[in-house]
Amino acid sequence: MTREKDDHGDRPGGRRSQASAESIAFLLLAGVAVGLGVGAALDWVTDLFPLFTVIGVFAGFALALYAIYLETK
Repeated sequence: MTREKDDHGDRPGGRRSQASAESIAFLLLAGVAVGLGVGAALDWVTDLFPLFTVIGVFAGFALALYAIYLETK
């Protein structure tokens, strides 16, 4: 009788799930960072400080969630 080990990278599926989690974390971080950067740049050009920064962060987060959906589909 053998017991299966926990899914902490001991089985082949563990490595894939870890890479997938890292990819999801990177997509979320990158989406928010890009949205923040684009929003801050638009605010600097238009002199409307908080408006485009907030919109950019939410838009970047939404696009990152969509990218995650496409990747995990």
